[in-house]
Amino acid sequence: MKKVLLSEKIDDAGIDLLKQNGFDVTVAPDTDVDSMKAAIADAYAVIMRSSQLPAEVIAAGKQLKIISRNGTGINNVDVDAATKQHVLVAKVNGANAFSVAEYVMTTMLMLSRRIAETDQTLRDHKTELAGVSLPGFATANNLNGHELRGKTLAILGLGKIGQVLVKLAQAFGMNVIGYDPYLKDAPVKLYDSLTDIYPIADFLSINMPLTPETKNMITSKELGLMKSSAYIINSARGGIINEADLAAALNADQLAGAAIDSFNPEPPAADNPLFTSKHTIVTSHIAGTTQEANAALGTGAAQAIIDFSNGQMPEFPVNPTVFDN
Repeated sequence: MKKVLLSEKIDDAGIDLLKQNGFDVTVAPDTDVDSMKAAIADAYAVIMRSSQLPAEVIAAGKQLKIISRNGTGINNVDVDAATKQHVLVAKVNGANAFSVAEYVMTTMLMLSRRIAETDQTLRDHKTELAGVSLPGFATANNLNGHELRGKTLAILGLGKIGQVLVKLAQAFGMNVIGYDPYLKDAPVKLYDSLTDIYPIADFLSINMPLTPETKNMITSKELGLMKSSAYIINSARGGIINEADLAAALNADQLAGAAIDSFNPEPPAADNPLFTSKHTIVTSHIAGTTQEANAALGTGAAQAIIDFSNGQMPEFPVNPTVFDN
C-alpha cells in the first residue's frame, strides 16, 4: 500500500478520497526538518499545506514520486530540488477562489464602514449611552463610513481569484481596474504600469504570488503614491508589502486602513508593527480556508496523487517535464 504523508492534516474529504483509492494516509508528527525527514523516508507522496519542504527533506524521500500542494502557492516547496530528484510537484488552482474573493469584499466593507472601530467605540462607551442618539454618537465619534459604490478597486493579479473578485466588486457598483503582466485579455481595464494604478485606487487588492519579482514590491515609495483615503487588502502572500513601511504609513495617516491576512514571516513575530498600527485588520491566513474551500483543496490535492498513480498527468503540474521522464 502506497503511503501518502500529510505535513499537516488536510480536510477529511481529501483523506477519505485517498483511502478509498487504496492509499495509506499518515500525518507527520511535526513539521520541523528532522520530523519530516523521518516521516517522508518511505512515502510515495506528500501533501503540503503552509509549512516548508526544503531540499534536505525532499532528498530524504527515497521513494517519493509526487509532492501535492494543498493550495495554489508553491513558495514553500523547493521545486528545483524536487525536479532534480525527478519528483513531480502539483498544486490546486481555483478551489478557494470564491473564498478569497469573499474575504476581500468582507474586509473592504469592514474598513470602509468602520465596523471594527464602531464595535470597539460602542463597547468602550457603553455606560454613557443612556438617552444618547446612536446616529449622533456615530457622527460625534467619526464612525460614519463610506459606500463601496463608485469607488475604484485595483486588483493586482487577475487569475482565478482576481476574476471572481471582479464580479463581486462590480455587483457592488465599483469601478474595477487591474494589473497583470501575464494576461492579455481581461474583463476590466488593464494597466501596464503600477505607478499609474497607485494614485487612482481607492482600494488595492493584492492577489499575486510571492516571486522574486513581487517580493517587497510595495514599500514606502509606492505607498506614498496612494491616496490618503485609500485602503490595502493583502490576501495573497506576506513579503509582497514591506510591513514596517505599511505600518508607518498607516500610523502617519498616509493611508486610511489595511487588511492583512498573510505575513512575512509566518507566524508573525509578537513585535510585528501591524499588530499596533492604526485602522488595521489582521487575520490568521483565513482568506482561503472556509470549510467549503478546505474540502475542495483537500480533494484536489488528493486527486493529483490519484491521477499520478494511475499514470495520468495531474491537472495542475508545476514541473511537468518530470512526468515525461
